[in-house]
Amino acid sequence: MPMDVTFLSDASSVRYVEDTLAALAHTPCHFHCGLLMVCTEGRGIISTGVQQYEMCAQTELILLDGSLIQLADASPDFRVRLLVFPKEVLLKAVLPIDTEYLDFLHHVPFFDHKAHEQLPDSWTNINLWLDMARLLFAAEKPVRYGGQLEQNYLQSLLMWISNTIPPRFLSLAADYGRRQVLCHQFMHLVHEHSIQEHRVAFYADRLCITPRYLNEVVRTCCKGKTPKHFINEQLTAEIKVLLNEPHLSVSEIARRVNFQEPTYFSRFFKRATGMSPQAYRDGLSAFENGQEHLAKDA
Repeated sequence: MPMDVTFLSDASSVRYVEDTLAALAHTPCHFHCGLLMVCTEGRGIISTGVQQYEMCAQTELILLDGSLIQLADASPDFRVRLLVFPKEVLLKAVLPIDTEYLDFLHHVPFFDHKAHEQLPDSWTNINLWLDMARLLFAAEKPVRYGGQLEQNYLQSLLMWISNTIPPRFLSLAADYGRRQVLCHQFMHLVHEHSIQEHRVAFYADRLCITPRYLNEVVRTCCKGKTPKHFINEQLTAEIKVLLNEPHLSVSEIARRVNFQEPTYFSRFFKRATGMSPQAYRDGLSAFENGQEHLAKDA
């Protein structure tokens, strides 16, 4: 059975699952919680809108603030272990943890265990931690001491990860040049504001630089891609999420994402995806109906 995306994306307690993420292949979903994902086999591309991470066996992705998530591509054998945790639990867990380490995770959320021979046991050990998560959080929340178990587990896990990262890795975040820092801050702002703000000038103003300099920074750090490319990419992903809400009309979605004219909204989406918003929504309905039939036949 496909993963219950809604149940996990708005998790009110720490949850653990093992899954193919097939439910995220057709349309993105907002995870309003932090997540730790490790790939155990196969290959898949995880998209957060403006950024993509190529997952393969023994890779790990940690997104402390949550994110829009879509499975952009995957091999038939792709499989992950996934831990999700509410932001309220995270806020309590990180209180005694060094800011330097948290900054590192924000700048470098992706880790390839195979690529670091100086950490020979890291893959075995992260799976031991996830084995413990399966024991504690794969079923319903424990009635007794549930909240304390969640906080203690997450805090201990993050402290352990922090202790396993060599100091020279942690210094990467501190050694970021000004352009890399600005680019990272721009990406964060796009995640936060793309639904309402589509102009490059808005992001440049928030960063206290000129649009021209922002364009230069992003092109330099992102292999020639422009700020507008990332704004439109994130906005398209956000629209896909909204089109999966059947109670919202296309016109209402256009207003929500700050398009004054539905016709311009439709042109924007068709230029980005090759289909109209309504055609995309019809495709979602057909896909979901097919999944329901498969579930009944199983």
